[in-house]
Amino acid sequence: MRFVLCLAAAASLAACASTAAPTNTTAPTTPQTTAAPQTGSRAAQMLAAAGRDNAPTQAEVERVFGRPDIARQDGAGAALTYRFDHCALLLLFRADARNAMRLNEAHASARRGGEAAPTLDQCAAEAAGRRS
Repeated sequence: MRFVLCLAAAASLAACASTAAPTNTTAPTTPQTTAAPQTGSRAAQMLAAAGRDNAPTQAEVERVFGRPDIARQDGAGAALTYRFDHCALLLLFRADARNAMRLNEAHASARRGGEAAPTLDQCAAEAAGRRS
């Protein structure tokens, strides 16, 4: 199951990236999973709660972020992809003990090849700006 979700995540991110190979980047391109500050936006707080027992449900995430650009349901898991101007946000959900789909992982990536991956907070701020 986890393999299928990872495969779906990779396919979703590959669809968002450009085909040009990055030249020379000095910043790491690994997803950032740092906790959001207490004064952060609701979106940043939701992303920071990924993988916890009190993680937001898929419905709560969709209320804050809006309708996803790509949605995929696969067995007991789901993947939502949001594409913003400078970042793509991949959110992975899995069913909890009550069969509610809870945010399990959040990954931010650059929309264009060669750019450094934004942090989850940066992507959340861009999402909040889009809703304004």
